[in-house]
Amino acid sequence: MKPKNDRNQAKTPADAWRELIQDELKKGSKVGKAFEKAEFGRVENKVLTVYFEDEALAKPAKGLSEPLKNKLPQALLPCDRVQVQAGKVPVQPTTPKRILTAPSNKQSRVGNPLQALNFAEFGRDKEGKELSQPVLEAAVNAEKSCDALYTKLKQRTESIVGTDGVVTTVDFNWRVRVGGTRGFRELLLPVFHPVFGIPCIPASSLKGAARAWARGKEDSQVRQLLGVLDGKVAIAAKVEFLDAFPTKHCLSVDVATPQWHWQTNKVVYKPEPHPLLSMQQPQLLIGLRPTARGTAADVQTVKEWLENALKVGIGSRVSSGYGKALGQAASLPCRQSFDFELWTQGMYGSEPPTKQNHWTGRTEFRPTAVRGILRYWFRAFALSLYDAATCQALEEETFGKLSQQGKTAISVLFNDSGKKAPYRYDGKICLEAKEQKYLDLMSQILILASHLGGVGRGSRRPLHLLDVDGRKYMRGCHWTVDSDNSPLGYDGEQWQSLFQKLRDAFQAVRSPLGAYTSDPGSPKPRYQDVLDTNAQVWLIKSLGQVAPNKVTDWQTEGDRDNVRGSALTLVYSDQRFKGERRFKDENKVEHKIGNPNVGGALEIPSFVWIKSVFASEAYQVVTVFGIDQNDRKIFINELEKLSKQNQAILVFGQMPSGNQPSRPKPKHK
Repeated sequence: MKPKNDRNQAKTPADAWRELIQDELKKGSKVGKAFEKAEFGRVENKVLTVYFEDEALAKPAKGLSEPLKNKLPQALLPCDRVQVQAGKVPVQPTTPKRILTAPSNKQSRVGNPLQALNFAEFGRDKEGKELSQPVLEAAVNAEKSCDALYTKLKQRTESIVGTDGVVTTVDFNWRVRVGGTRGFRELLLPVFHPVFGIPCIPASSLKGAARAWARGKEDSQVRQLLGVLDGKVAIAAKVEFLDAFPTKHCLSVDVATPQWHWQTNKVVYKPEPHPLLSMQQPQLLIGLRPTARGTAADVQTVKEWLENALKVGIGSRVSSGYGKALGQAASLPCRQSFDFELWTQGMYGSEPPTKQNHWTGRTEFRPTAVRGILRYWFRAFALSLYDAATCQALEEETFGKLSQQGKTAISVLFNDSGKKAPYRYDGKICLEAKEQKYLDLMSQILILASHLGGVGRGSRRPLHLLDVDGRKYMRGCHWTVDSDNSPLGYDGEQWQSLFQKLRDAFQAVRSPLGAYTSDPGSPKPRYQDVLDTNAQVWLIKSLGQVAPNKVTDWQTEGDRDNVRGSALTLVYSDQRFKGERRFKDENKVEHKIGNPNVGGALEIPSFVWIKSVFASEAYQVVTVFGIDQNDRKIFINELEKLSKQNQAILVFGQMPSGNQPSRPKPKHK
């Protein structure tokens, strides 16, 4: 008989495996770290088999198979041996057994997403990976029929709080995730109410958030109002929290897609989308009421604490922008905000355009994209200053990792103009840090990122219209971030100052600095780009270029040279530099044109970034990684020709020959 306290007894072996490794990672155990990258295979004939991508990852885990066996939960027993294999999990196709669909209007019952997600079994794709998306989409469809239930719960909350209690609504700018009951690294579910089966924020989570925010208040007041149970000390609370429910359906399929992964001292490009559920821009109804010991005044005090706490953030991934109520407040002592504007081909969440159709997909501004691009440029600079191990440690210290908050937090308040092709957003990027030196570093990284490239999909190209087989679609993006002396001008000294400020900021956080060189790959496997001695940054004059907000009709003007800019026109005009594209002729024979070693290809990021800057004169910033590669040498030779015509400035790096193109003196007023 299974022990009653075994929390995995109702879970599948795969779920039990993921939760085991998650728990071990939280403990910081060697077993957790060794098996973090392992995929569950099967339990058969008393043998547990797990798989790693390659032998290099599998080797250290093999030595810890015995300690792992001693930690296995009941759901993975009996098991006499743990077998570690390199390679993909064998395909075991199954069909989801119980995917809930939303009831028709004729049905009187309200669907219960909780039941579908607790009991539905996920299928597997051709590579053996779990297919959770159909189950999650079924839950979303079921939740759409719950508005009548939300209305009844609103009435119920108003009735329970009574005359001395309060009911308040709180709006969130983006997504909210609280809790999680199924899935590795909490990547699937928010908390669902155990009775109603709908998303909610439990009263205990609200109380915990309010208590955390009120820690700076007088301790005796916090203990009296919120209560305490500590050993023999027990004080009943004066204010009771009720579970918070949305006012209308808001459940949505979300996605986390880490693109770059640390792997044996290398950062490898390997996008891995993980679908999950979260509440999208919800409005939550919160009820507070006094207990027998409390008063209406006590309720008002706690209400203020809670509202401030929700502005700081609640739930998971707060440092990435989740869970912050409108009117958000600082959660860390050092803070700086920047106004931004973004024109983009479109950001996408769980429904991106497909390889077969570039014109489909559901757009959604994702604040996590801002965090992702800052992390990318952080590595791009740090890997030139520190060895890989130090860089990884500093990255985790700065941005955080699983179950560990970093020294910084990033959130975005944004407005959607409603424009299409291109989509336009504006708002504020808020950087927070535990210490001023980390804030200074993140501020400089943000300025660098906004001058070298874009954010989100198409970040390596300026905004323009691309013609593919007679069909036109938006490509690239353009963003601006307001800061002191921004944007930088076509001025070598200003750019040299930016790079020096970055070095100084890293020096303040972690010293000593060194000089390291990396290889971005050519082209597979594709590794992290690094601003080292094998990288260059050029400023290319682009006189007459039109800014995105000055384009009258994108469908007729978007593919013109004065919209693309001089640097992008150079890339597109030569198949030696243009990204690789595959197509079939009338005889269905496949052909390739372009060069993946320069412009990239499908699933291979370009080695060249191009960013438009509209200062006193328009110019484009061209960043080239891995200039020691022959095809890219040819490209930078073309840029050197422009410098000899006083049309370009090299502001970072040098030519492979060691020659330094002449730099025109900056103009001073």
